[in-house]
Amino acid sequence: MGKKVRSMFLVFGLCSILFGSVSSLQASDSLDDGILWMTKSEVREKFGAPAYLYSEEEPYRRYRIVTPEEEEGLRKTFLYDVTVHDLYYLKRNNTNIELRIYYGVDRSHGAEIYRVSEYHIGFMDGPVPLGKISELIPECKPIHQSPKVFQEHMFNFDNYRIIFVTDRVNSLTNHFGSIFVDPDKDIKDWSLAYDVILTEGESENVTSNSMVQEIIVSVDGEYRIGKTKHVFKTRLIKNPLQ
Repeated sequence: MGKKVRSMFLVFGLCSILFGSVSSLQASDSLDDGILWMTKSEVREKFGAPAYLYSEEEPYRRYRIVTPEEEEGLRKTFLYDVTVHDLYYLKRNNTNIELRIYYGVDRSHGAEIYRVSEYHIGFMDGPVPLGKISELIPECKPIHQSPKVFQEHMFNFDNYRIIFVTDRVNSLTNHFGSIFVDPDKDIKDWSLAYDVILTEGESENVTSNSMVQEIIVSVDGEYRIGKTKHVFKTRLIKNPLQ
């Protein structure tokens, strides 16, 4: 009887280790928005083949938008290796959006894996109220629970950027921030974040009715934001969606 009990505990122990490892891997493979950190092949499985490709060659600041069929010819014009990004035009709840997906190279496992480092959402039919964003763009639902919201005055522009920072800090977000955003090893609070760009002329008193022209989804954190607060006159505000 003792051997049977010990065998059962051994089996349960192995199962808990196995399933614990699986759930840990699953938890670390994506962020709450469901797009960041996805591989290029996963993006195309989710959204289909992109309508256009986008490239930006620095330091010469050459921007190009081409069709997928023109990618090979485009690459021949580069002076060095340049990452080519995906550009989609989609309809969400009868609203036309431009989804610009940027890729970064993840070399942490010895191979070059192209993963989503950030993405931009533009509203093709005109600005939309802040309170309607999550209805039109399901990936933006976490902004309602953002515990830290910062307001910045856009440098050289007459509008404001509202940064919604979530509180899901883990090994993936910290790894993500260090390879795609800022190599500063002191930053330990990387998490999913949304830069909501208000239209020009919108009041600094942000409400759910403030009009939004673009959203940038990436990872960010209070420490990183604090490093540039003197430039953008950053200040902490109450979440206008709560």
